[in-house]
Amino acid sequence: MKRLALAALFVLTACGAGDGGPAEVTVTAEYVALHPEEAQRLDLGALDYRGGLVLSSDDDRFGGFSAIEVSADGTRLLAISDSGYWMTALLAYEAGGLSGVSDVRMADMLDAAGEVLEGDHEDAEGLADLGGGRYAVSFERDHRVLAYDIGADWSGIEGALPSPLPGPPGIERLRNNAGIEGMAPGPNGSIWMAVEDPIIDGRPHTVWQIHTGGGIDLSYNLAAERGFGLTGIAVEEDGSLIVVERYYAQAVGNRIRVVRVTPEALEAARAAGSVIQPDLLAEFTPDMTVDNIEGAALATVDGERRLFLISDDNYNAAQRTLLLSFAIPE
Repeated sequence: MKRLALAALFVLTACGAGDGGPAEVTVTAEYVALHPEEAQRLDLGALDYRGGLVLSSDDDRFGGFSAIEVSADGTRLLAISDSGYWMTALLAYEAGGLSGVSDVRMADMLDAAGEVLEGDHEDAEGLADLGGGRYAVSFERDHRVLAYDIGADWSGIEGALPSPLPGPPGIERLRNNAGIEGMAPGPNGSIWMAVEDPIIDGRPHTVWQIHTGGGIDLSYNLAAERGFGLTGIAVEEDGSLIVVERYYAQAVGNRIRVVRVTPEALEAARAAGSVIQPDLLAEFTPDMTVDNIEGAALATVDGERRLFLISDDNYNAAQRTLLLSFAIPE
């Protein structure tokens, strides 16, 4: 990877039109080292760093990104924000590493009546590709799961109207700011769903497999490290789950765990009713480039499987929107 080239500053502008539709967004993307004190170091547990960016914009809508999808070839990014916005962008690479974004567009998310989501209704947290240009989006505060048809090229973000999808049992009883944060497509038309914190403090995480068109819903218990919340899920080609777990304490800072749950572990847990002990792939510590990571997606770039992570800056000037990429072992 050519460090000098990647360290350049990228300022890119996207143009759109229409009131409430995709609008012009100027985004600055600056390369960031994974280990600030060792800029050439690329290792993170079982993962290998393939470039990362700090994204920023003067547009008040930009930020708060809580979930992402990346096109299969790694060239396009789709994101949703806590304030009810869609965001799309093109991804650029140099020497195989993530180097910039371009053609950034943002649009309001709408309700079934075509009205812009506001207040407690706008807090989008989870995103799952349902195929054919349809995406499931989960919301917290007003806890619900909706399906939006935005098209395979994502050009429909400005006018897509939602339809309801089933959520896990007891969704209406979830805590105000502890809704469904992790979502990913599951087998046979199902969706993986998980709330941020264990339903009962000190107990394992609950991960559901919810069927959208009939079928038996399943739930699994996933071992949770004390103080870590489950914020993102991505699914590998073999059906393994890549799960992002987040910890934050003011006196410590952010810690992030990336773990894997294999199909064999899921099947064994279902048969035995046991708690799944995931395989730890990597752990971010506060001395590294890290923030409030919530979104995860997988793609193939140059024949290599890549994991993409994005952080939610909470629209807080003291935080950053990080977009990081890693080679992930098979």
